[in-house]
Amino acid sequence: MRNFWKYLFAKPLRWVAMYFSARPKKEIIFRSLSHLYDTAIKPTDDNCIIVDADASLHKIVIFSDQHKGNKTWADDFLASEKTYITALRHYNKEGYTYINLGDCEELWKFKATEILPNNEGSMAAEAAFHPDRYFRTFGNHDVLWKNKLDVQLVLKNYFKTPLKVYEGIIFRIKIGEQNLEVFLTHGHQGDLMSDNNSFSTWVVAHIWMPMQRYLRININVPSKDYTLRNEHNQIMHEWSNSRDNLLLITGHTHQPVFASGRYFNHPGTKIRTNADEIKPCYFNAGCCCFSDGDITGIEISDGMIRLVKWQSKKEQPERIVLEEMALKQLLEDLNKGK
Repeated sequence: MRNFWKYLFAKPLRWVAMYFSARPKKEIIFRSLSHLYDTAIKPTDDNCIIVDADASLHKIVIFSDQHKGNKTWADDFLASEKTYITALRHYNKEGYTYINLGDCEELWKFKATEILPNNEGSMAAEAAFHPDRYFRTFGNHDVLWKNKLDVQLVLKNYFKTPLKVYEGIIFRIKIGEQNLEVFLTHGHQGDLMSDNNSFSTWVVAHIWMPMQRYLRININVPSKDYTLRNEHNQIMHEWSNSRDNLLLITGHTHQPVFASGRYFNHPGTKIRTNADEIKPCYFNAGCCCFSDGDITGIEISDGMIRLVKWQSKKEQPERIVLEEMALKQLLEDLNKGK
């Protein structure tokens, strides 16, 4: 029966997904990001949070896109689980604040009741930062967490106190006598299926996702398509470039980006040589579900911002710094031409 319904609906559902979701549209992404940011800076908004930090005191690590599954062959997180848990234990021991940028659970493929019991190790590693050093946003694959009731009903067993899942987070980081504003969000803004009002979000989370799970339809999204990845990252850079003294950090595309101009394809690297000519206003954390078990993330600590890779090893995963830049230099480059 499933094959019959899949034959009947696969083509139109893929068309809908491509039309409303996968292909990045600059004007829509710009409008959505601007609305989210302009709303976030208002103290009355509870969909976002503003956090003050000091570069000389606080340490921050950012990961995105774990896509935790149910431990079957279709689970993209399975190979990276050990690496991810090792990394989180390291950062927790070192006193880092952890920002989890969304698509934490793969709710397009699996039910939450399948995922969570099979990932108690990684959930515990995350919960160890909560509540004082843990911030989380939702993405398009776990947009269910946009609904406060779903968060409280489903995630309550994994976090001792109520968990708040945001759409946007602003860290205002003091660097000497200056301030750097870091705007963090998953990066699916402009996705007309998942980035919308509460009603359409509920429809996606409670009707569209279960439909895709049942039919087992593989939707082509930016994280699976190199062309879409580059287009989406380019638009994100253009938006952040249009803002003053603002650093944008996202996930979503699974493609790590450092200082707007360096793109890392995994495995191996491909670096744009004109990076020095580009305003370093956009970073992407990459993902925690590479097929070889590696994960990538962004660190902000010790006066530096770094793109790091935790490399999967047989004995113990190893942390490698791929790129780094002094925060003072970053501020100087952001303010060039003013």
